Amino acid sequence: MENLKESLIEFDLPKRARACYQCGACTGGCPVGRFRWDFNPRRFIEMIVRGQLEELIRKPTIWLCSHCLTCLERCPQQIEVSEIIMHVKNASAQRGYAPENDVKMADRIMSRGWSEEPIKRMLKKRNNLGLPEPAPGIGAEELEALASSLDWAAKMETFKRRETEVREADSETDGNPAE
Repeated sequence: MENLKESLIEFDLPKRARACYQCGACTGGCPVGRFRWDFNPRRFIEMIVRGQLEELIRKPTIWLCSHCLTCLERCPQQIEVSEIIMHVKNASAQRGYAPENDVKMADRIMSRGWSEEPIKRMLKKRNNLGLPEPAPGIGAEELEALASSLDWAAKMETFKRRETEVREADSETDGNPAE
């Protein structure tokens, strides 16, 4: 937990969060919050102030933030809530709590250069509009260079190991067998 505090202090998050007086303008204007009652930027800031960092980085709802900056536009204190959430998401990912679908998408990007292969209908529309064919993605050499510079293999192993640990811990508390 101390490393987590240190990593968030590095970006001045606790100090920036303390300026929040919990008016709720960020949550009231949040487009994600309109559709997901459990997405509450005001609560995320409160958790940072209270030091509930470990609990916050485990929340899957932090990954729903679209970084639209509506919270910043509405905040009377000009707190950069979406930037704070981005740093929390980075800390979450570094500790292996990234959502499985995001990890899979990153794997596809690293292995093929695409998150998804272009579908034929899209390619046909591009052709009809006179647009060039999309780039084929990056080559294997470029992917290997990028992956090694990012130490991607080790990070992916950390994500997968942490995901397994979280599932096992959740199944123990729920009484359900691990899936």
